[in-house]
Amino acid sequence: MAVWLVGLFGIVITVCVYAARMVIRDTISYDEAFVWLRKLPPEAGPARRE
Repeated sequence: MAVWLVGLFGIVITVCVYAARMVIRDTISYDEAFVWLRKLPPEAGPARRE
């Protein structure tokens, strides 16, 4: 049972780490290129956060 729990928590922790890395490294330029498939004007960039 202990080995099963260690394996389960190992899988959960691994998924959490990779999900956190994906969220931290997400950028507007990636979203523009691969999600929105367009380029926004420069004035709509990260400098204008309100």
